[in-house]
Amino acid sequence: MIDFTGKVAWVAGAARPPGIGRATAIGLARLGADVACVDIVDDSAGAEQSFRVRRDELEATAEAVRAEGRRALVIPVDVTDADAVDASVAATVRELGRLDVGCNLSGGTGPALGNGPLVDLDPGGWHDTLDANLTAAWLGARACARTMIEQGSGGAIVSLSSSAALVGEPGFGAFAAARAGLVRMTEGMARELGPSGIRVNAVCPLGVAPGAEGNPGLVAGATSGGRSLEDWARARIPLGRLQGAEETANVILFLASDGASFVSGQSILVAGGAPA
Repeated sequence: MIDFTGKVAWVAGAARPPGIGRATAIGLARLGADVACVDIVDDSAGAEQSFRVRRDELEATAEAVRAEGRRALVIPVDVTDADAVDASVAATVRELGRLDVGCNLSGGTGPALGNGPLVDLDPGGWHDTLDANLTAAWLGARACARTMIEQGSGGAIVSLSSSAALVGEPGFGAFAAARAGLVRMTEGMARELGPSGIRVNAVCPLGVAPGAEGNPGLVAGATSGGRSLEDWARARIPLGRLQGAEETANVILFLASDGASFVSGQSILVAGGAPA
């Protein structure tokens, strides 16, 4: 049985759509962890902006953690700002006592983050996409790893990549490049941090159901040509449906747990049987 009793987790992307971070934070709490809920807060953010969330959305994730009987922190932070990320991890240790699990689940897709043909993408969009989907994960992993090394008791870092990291997708080139970089980063950090007892892994989901939170990148790509999301899922995914946020979160929880004590440097495809 997976058990996080007595452990503390830092979860970036805790409120962003399509809900993987929220499901992970709640799952960690349900299994005994106290959780620092981290995300980029912008109260003007709308459904088309999947990289930023409203303050009330982040607060709602923290309240859901508390409803499981665990402590929760709300930490609004620009996850592409190195000093801010370092400060958020320091605040986690100061308020919750330690750090055992780091989850880099931020990122985003959509028109504001590089969707479209690579030959038409402007340099600003390219850099924004890499910052959101690669640099933020590196900064989070770096900050968590430094704290875990100082503690001397090991730990687990899990980052969100994508099936797009494993095979090029037209219209998602910048996003795919960023998430592919995250896969290589995961492998490198696993080898560097292994001697300190720190495991580093990633998950690569394919099509997470938008639900109420939205998933603009998936919607834009899957529904091109007038098809529905359901038709896309039936044609692309052997299980014939989109995946729930919890189905990705469950893999993250396993990788962060002692049940995966000899798993490191892996990027796990979570795609309902669809090939990479």
